[in-house]
Amino acid sequence: MKNFFKISTIACFASSIVALPIDWHGEVHFDTNKITDFRRIDSVVDNSAVNNGTQEYALADGKIANASFQSYIFKLRPEIIVNDSTTIIAELTTGSGYGGTFGDSTTKKDGTNPRLSTGLYTFDTVRSNALNVTQAYAIFYADTATYKVGRQNTHWGLGALHNNGEAQFSRHSTIRDGITADFKIGNFNIDLYYSKISSAGNLTKSSRIKESGVSILYNNLDREFGFGILYAKNKASSEANILSDETSAKLGKTDVKITDIYLRKTYGKFTTEVEVPLLSGEIGNAYTTTTNSNYKARAVLVHNTFKLNERHQFSLNGGMVSGDDGVNNSFNALYLHPNYQVANLLFKYNLNAVSDSSQNIYDSYVTNTTFFKIAHRYDSVNWSWTNSLIYAKADEVAKAGENAFNHNKGKTFAASFDQKDDLGIEFDSDFSYNWNASVTFGGSLGYLMTGDYFAYNNTANPNVVKDSYVLQAFANIKF
Repeated sequence: MKNFFKISTIACFASSIVALPIDWHGEVHFDTNKITDFRRIDSVVDNSAVNNGTQEYALADGKIANASFQSYIFKLRPEIIVNDSTTIIAELTTGSGYGGTFGDSTTKKDGTNPRLSTGLYTFDTVRSNALNVTQAYAIFYADTATYKVGRQNTHWGLGALHNNGEAQFSRHSTIRDGITADFKIGNFNIDLYYSKISSAGNLTKSSRIKESGVSILYNNLDREFGFGILYAKNKASSEANILSDETSAKLGKTDVKITDIYLRKTYGKFTTEVEVPLLSGEIGNAYTTTTNSNYKARAVLVHNTFKLNERHQFSLNGGMVSGDDGVNNSFNALYLHPNYQVANLLFKYNLNAVSDSSQNIYDSYVTNTTFFKIAHRYDSVNWSWTNSLIYAKADEVAKAGENAFNHNKGKTFAASFDQKDDLGIEFDSDFSYNWNASVTFGGSLGYLMTGDYFAYNNTANPNVVKDSYVLQAFANIKF
């Protein structure tokens, strides 16, 4: 009789679990890529380590000028509806950047010890696991607000700083381990949140990285107008696990204020969106192990879209993302979220990873630039084709006789020669075919007419730049 009650209890429990509604979402993506002349210079001699000022990328073993690789994305997102007031959401993935490249291991790359460029926004909180839990949180629907508790993704504005990674082909996501309270009052949406970004090292306050903030968004659908501001404070303790690119030592205490302004307005067929991230505070020992540096960085991003009709759409985007000038008392470079990209080749890839397998080819950020992009998109019933032209120049360059900052290496150096600010002109073409509602096939091209910025090597004989192009073909399943 005793065993009968045990079995009955287990059966009832199992039956209640099976009865819970579960929605399965996710994404599986495969692509093949070829980048010609990835170093963007004519030379096949590796002088990338000669000095901190050179813009050369390391030459891989075998002195091969072209890079060729295949990559994948795997995301599985179950949503469990417990009852009318509670939902549980999780996201499972593998490898680094929601996947990896064919032939590599499934462990995470270049992120166990975040560098300065990723220190303010640790968009990936997982460690070296073959199976990663990138989200695991509960949503509680109350009369006063909606509450999220656990590991959750977040998004703001154009996704320049906070990007939830839910768009197709996304390889990163801004993650909060904490609690968010979402209040809706008329046309206003107010979020209050507290999150612990990291406690790597120990479980005391000495190694903690945390962020707390509030976002207020006014969204009037009738007038097709939205305006909002996000204000947050990001703090790291003295033993926090963030390393300086300059010293390879811990940054120490940081205290950064984030003010991110967002605007969206539609006038008939024309829509404009603007995001302005402003950051200030103290960045810790960014340059030396003994002196704290101030932090003051900014960006202005503008997206303009004109939808002529159901077939044709034109866009004109532009932006400025601040760089650093190498002066030790202040750090001014802003690194946007790696999901926010402006071209198929320029800024898109971490080209250091071509010769260094410990890095991720997709850990790359838009920084130190002013750019303009004009594009035309044609939509048919099942396919679309977009052609774009991008021009970009550097915000900060080396000047002879002054200190400068290499944004690729994260190192300061004494400049002996002037550097040009021309990053180049790129032509992109993207084609996609929707085989059905879930499956998309396509390909893309990016051709970069390389600017003289990449010729700089801080010597009297700069490199000769060489044009580069990328070809990609992909298959994507999103459900």
